[in-house]
Parts: sequence; C-alpha cells; structure tokens
Amino acid sequence: MDSPSSAKPSEKSRIEKFVRRVISPAVVGKRCPICLRNLNARGAAVLTGCSHAYCLGCIRKWSDLKRKCPLCNSTFDSWFYKIDLSSRKFLKQQLPALSKGKPVIHRPRSTLIDRRRIIERTREEMNNVNWRTRPLPWRRSFGRPGTVPAHVIEERKLQWRASVYKRRLQAMPGSPGTSSQQNVPRNDCEKERILQRIKPWIRRELEAIHGDPNPSIILHVVSSLFFSRHERKYDSSSGQLCVEDDFLAPLKPFLHNWTNMFWHELSCFAESSFTIETYDAVVEYRQLE
Repeated sequence: MDSPSSAKPSEKSRIEKFVRRVISPAVVGKRCPICLRNLNARGAAVLTGCSHAYCLGCIRKWSDLKRKCPLCNSTFDSWFYKIDLSSRKFLKQQLPALSKGKPVIHRPRSTLIDRRRIIERTREEMNNVNWRTRPLPWRRSFGRPGTVPAHVIEERKLQWRASVYKRRLQAMPGSPGTSSQQNVPRNDCEKERILQRIKPWIRRELEAIHGDPNPSIILHVVSSLFFSRHERKYDSSSGQLCVEDDFLAPLKPFLHNWTNMFWHELSCFAESSFTIETYDAVVEYRQLE
C-alpha cells in the first residue's frame, strides 16, 4: 500500500525537515550499491529502517528474495519512493509479507534473466560472498545519514584517512570484490567513468595527507599517472604484463615518503567494485611492519 507524504500545514515543516536531513543525503550524489548507477531521486527507493538508498528496480527485485538491506543486513518492510526533492514530497510503500516456503513462480524468460543480472551485480558488490547467508562485513561507521550532519560525517572520514597514514596501516591486498581488470579502460567513455569514480577518492586522500582541500595540481598528476600506468602495464598485443622502474617518480616531489603507501591505497580502491561509501565501511587493514 502506498501512502503519500502530503500532510496538514502543521506537519509540513516536519516532512520538509525529514526530506532535507534524511532522504536527500541518502540520494543526492550517490550511486546504487547494487548496479552502481547514479541515483535519480524519482527512480530511487530509500529504506525506511536504515536510510540506505537503491534504484527502485534493483531493491524491488532484491525484496522478492529477502528483506535484509544488502549493505547493513538490517530488516526492512517498506521504503520511500517517487521522491520529489524540489517539492519535498514522496510516497511510502509498505511491502506485503514475504511468506516462508513460498513456491517458485515460473516467470517470463525476460524477468528471470533480469533477476539473474541483478543477483550477479549484487554478488559483486557484496564481496563475492554468499549473499543468501552472510551480510557485508561492516567494519566501521561514521554516523547514520539524517541523524549526523553530512559535513560531520565527511570530517570523520577525512580524519580516519589521515590516521591510516599516521598509524602506517595498509589495505589488505587481494580482498574479495577486487579485480585486476576492473579499472582498465577500453575506450574514452570507460576512462571518463573510471575517472569520475576515483577522483573524489583521490581528492579526499590528498587532503588527508596534505591538509589541502583543493589539491588540483597533484590530482592532475595522479590521474594522468594512473591511466598511463595502466595503459603501459598490460600489453594487449602480447598479453604480457610490462614491468616499469620507478614509475611513481613524478609523485614523490609531492607525496614524499607517503608515495608508495598512497599508490597502494588508490590501487585497492580502484580495483574494488564498491562505491566510496561502501568501501570506507568494509575495507580491511593490517599494520605495516
């Protein structure tokens, strides 16, 4: 059953505040953790319990299988959708109970293919673990959107990234959800897509190291080096990995002793299948010797 967010004038301010503090931060500038596409408010669904947002189509297919949030494993039975941020209106959909022992329904082939695709995407996002029995290994939290201001969450994340370097921690290599070919662009469109994904991460990392909120020059050096490195790393004509000597030399005048550590962290994030929000929460670290 759908219920509108329209209300009496006495409740209007409360609803507008809820949209501003909870729904908007969950959707704006975010990607669906299942399909990794940019979220559009009108086509998004925000789970009422944990405030994690997904494409409506993705989470609807997921809800046919189980009623646990794919990210935090909390139970849900409803979501907010048909969200209009300009008018600050939305609908709430209450889901019917998912009966136990529900018989398999033979659906049209197109629907079954669609479901297989969404399951495959979800498996990739969930660290390639068995999504039927295990939640995503949530290792840290920076505050629930809506209950903690967005700028406070971002500052906590920045402090955490700075502490990674100060404490000489290192992301675990070869973690589930990574692929050595995840970030190898095959054309300009893929290159742009990868750049848009890693740019916010690089900018934040550089700010954590240098304390500079606008490290534009170093950002350009890092992104250029990143793509040139991968273009040379794999020789498609021979299928051989190319070994390079001191390819990080252009970065050392900027990052000094942090250069190798920074590049390791960038590589781990770039080769993962996660959004930056999910990666922050699940990446595992070890102490460098």
